[in-house]
Amino acid sequence: MRTCMGCRESKPKQQMLRFVVDGEGVLWPDLMQKAPGRGIYHCMQEQCLRRMNDKRLQALKAKFSIVLPQWDDVLQRITSNLQQQLKRMLSRQRTTAAIGRDAVMHRLWNNAPLMLLRAVDAGDALVRQLDDGLEKRTQAGNKSLLLTVSSRHWLGEMFGRDDVAIVALDAAGSAAATVKKLQVYCVWYGCIKGVG
Repeated sequence: MRTCMGCRESKPKQQMLRFVVDGEGVLWPDLMQKAPGRGIYHCMQEQCLRRMNDKRLQALKAKFSIVLPQWDDVLQRITSNLQQQLKRMLSRQRTTAAIGRDAVMHRLWNNAPLMLLRAVDAGDALVRQLDDGLEKRTQAGNKSLLLTVSSRHWLGEMFGRDDVAIVALDAAGSAAATVKKLQVYCVWYGCIKGVG
């Protein structure tokens, strides 16, 4: 369990973003939670991100020699690091991903657990068709996780295409751990975009 530097709530370490302070007093996100040094954690909940500012970072001066102001720069570093990590992780999934409406609808009929990434600006017809397919999967006892991502353009960029409204990723076996991390990173990225 770790305590969030913003809201002071305790949560499991795996659900929080770790930061380290470099020798110049700058906070850096440590997505992999492996950088040397003492860590500071943030829960990455949208309401907590909205409340964070340099005044709240002032409390860290008791334990770390940090430079202020820097919260706006920290948000930029988090966004950049998450964007890069998501692009790396999703580009590795290209060969096995079902990309686009037809491929995803076909994949919905498989029994294997799936993670679906749907763009917030996906068309209404696609949303209805997908909701119907997911309801049938649920009734059949098949697991599905649906995440809404920022845009068709962003999702297309992640998969090396122009615009993509929907993607399905296998979430079983060895892919389960990757999908779990993808879920966390997508949620964090969405929270930051909601604040920015």
